[in-house]
Amino acid sequence: MSVAEKSVGSHVHHKFRYPVVLGTAVALGAGILLAPNATAADKWGPGYLISDSTGKPDTSHIGAYKVAGIDGLAYCGDPELAGPDAANGYGSPQNFTAWTSKATGKPASDQDLARAAYVLSKYGNTTDDAQAAAVDAAVYSYLEAGSTYALPDGKRALERLASTGVAPEAKKWATGYMNEAALFAGPYKVNIKPSEGTLKPGVKTAVTLDVTSAAGRKVPGVKLDLDLTGAASGAATATTNADGVATATITPAKTGTATLKATAKSLPGSALRAVTPNNSKAQRMVLTGGTSTAEAQAQFKVDTLKGGIKVVKTAADTGKALGGVAFDIKDAAGKTVANGKTDADGVWQVKDLAPGSYTVHEVKAVEGYQLAPDQTAAVSADKTAELAVKDIKIPAPAKPKPRPVTIPVLPQTGV
Repeated sequence: MSVAEKSVGSHVHHKFRYPVVLGTAVALGAGILLAPNATAADKWGPGYLISDSTGKPDTSHIGAYKVAGIDGLAYCGDPELAGPDAANGYGSPQNFTAWTSKATGKPASDQDLARAAYVLSKYGNTTDDAQAAAVDAAVYSYLEAGSTYALPDGKRALERLASTGVAPEAKKWATGYMNEAALFAGPYKVNIKPSEGTLKPGVKTAVTLDVTSAAGRKVPGVKLDLDLTGAASGAATATTNADGVATATITPAKTGTATLKATAKSLPGSALRAVTPNNSKAQRMVLTGGTSTAEAQAQFKVDTLKGGIKVVKTAADTGKALGGVAFDIKDAAGKTVANGKTDADGVWQVKDLAPGSYTVHEVKAVEGYQLAPDQTAAVSADKTAELAVKDIKIPAPAKPKPRPVTIPVLPQTGV
């Protein structure tokens, strides 16, 4: 049998049964609860004594440990090495960005490290024996991938979870935790999406936010701290709903740029935390708890509300619409800011004009009509000024009147 599975001493079991809902951490705390009749062996924490790999009963432990000097619970990281009692003490907790199995010699992937951190953060600190056993099985599956200790097919992994006395739900929960971690483990990203490109002073604008996992899934139930600066200011919070989406409202006070910063401070841990033994023949211990933070910020342009001008062109004599009439619109400085022609209904409209005074100048009339004189239009925020422009028909030239012709009568002469 491996030294990791040598007898850990007498162990009195106390079953703390809390309901476990997938996706919800339960029974969180800094340590474990000990019954009045618990022995010193209960320092190993919630879990079960089981047979070792040779079949010797009650000589191995599946579950969590309470390591001296470490807050919360810890789980074994090296199944074939000696247990924590042989460590001769542990160093300070560290984040592990790389982990190589001492059983297989293979490194764990970044993805597996993040998923192990997720399970430990969300479900590791528990007083429930079955939950602790499930976390233990999941952690070994990530850190010892491909070994006999890894789910779903590792022989020893299945033996441990099927041992006499181990609650049947432990295997179900271990698989559930791993399925959940595949969807919702970090690292995380905060996303901010405005419903409109440009904001307007005094106008409410909805902004949607979400937090996505490493797998790209939107994470529900995440609280976001919001901070607005610039053209809009203030602080608030928003929480993602069951679909993983939160909504915030921005109401700018002035033109300029508004900056929205969103921070999620209490996401599940994304970094594997562990302690290293002073005795290299003992197991490294991975730690529960830990959170991660993600944040993002977005800038929004806040512009003045624009207005417009609508030109309606008709013939003064008949009242009929005149299409194809060309116009220029000039600002107060005389600069042409728009040009175009009336449609078949005699209408030409310009939008997105800043509030101010404009001159509507007819450039080319339809044949047979005179150019209309310039008109002034006052454009207001979020309003359209309408101008009726009538062209007067060019009068036909007067027909010349015939002049009388007088033929003088010549005197007659005789022959």
